[in-house]
Amino acid sequence: MPLEVENGGLRLRVAPEVGASVVDLSFERGGSLVPLLRRAHEPLSRSSDAACFLLVPYSNRLRDGRFRFEGRSYELGHPKPDAIHGDVRDRRWQVGHCCDHGCTLTFDSRAFGDVHFPFPFAAEVSYRLQDGVFTNALRVVNVGEARMPAGLGFHPYFNRALGPASEEVLLELAVRGVYPDSPERPALPIGPPVGLRPGQDFSKLRPLDVALDHCFAGWDGHAEIRWPESRVRVVMEASARLRHVIVYSPPAQPFFAVEPVSHANDGFNLFASGQPGTGVVVLAAGESLEGSFSLSVENSA
Repeated sequence: MPLEVENGGLRLRVAPEVGASVVDLSFERGGSLVPLLRRAHEPLSRSSDAACFLLVPYSNRLRDGRFRFEGRSYELGHPKPDAIHGDVRDRRWQVGHCCDHGCTLTFDSRAFGDVHFPFPFAAEVSYRLQDGVFTNALRVVNVGEARMPAGLGFHPYFNRALGPASEEVLLELAVRGVYPDSPERPALPIGPPVGLRPGQDFSKLRPLDVALDHCFAGWDGHAEIRWPESRVRVVMEASARLRHVIVYSPPAQPFFAVEPVSHANDGFNLFASGQPGTGVVVLAAGESLEGSFSLSVENSA
């Protein structure tokens, strides 16, 4: 049964049993609720169909489901060719504190016998609605004795149209570079960040009219999304740890994703190779990594 919170003209629904994923984030307009994020069918059975899910203890892909760390190789036993999107998104979280403006949930990998990640970890997520702003904060803690690599992020799916299906959506997002990949293994970096091609440059507000599945580096933590025909503007702000961002804009789909994340795709392996600026954090026993992002919804209709 999803948790539900309504506050400040926003409604949030969260599924604790499916990775504490967001089922719905909607804003009020004219007495109705308009889904800002892709609304999931309920009951939600897998996080890939959610409005937003959590990425922890790593973001996006790890090449061939393995990584090296401090001289050792680790196999994750993930069911796909590449391990993807962490190890919590389809697992049950425990509900903690809930009130009229938000809720908190927790996760402990030691409670599961089939976790792929080789280091024990715990996580906590909080959701908050206030004054037209949605805030999502995530923390991962090393609960083992050995050092571990760590990362985290968020995977919100935005609706491409809030009104007519033909509606145009605009994006502004400033970054310093993009990780190159190969056609055979898209979204897996083959080197350090390079300069942007014209279709990848959103430093000035422009239509999101190209197919993308890229990880960008050197993000300033700010993004703006506009639906001019619906007269809706959303401002995304991410905390200092989230300086990578993934833009996923599949062709002929009614959604797109702007994902604030702490590290590069395949970050653990890039880090092991000595590449600087990957965003990967090494946590000693008891140490934690935190990140958050917010969405401010401006509805002028």
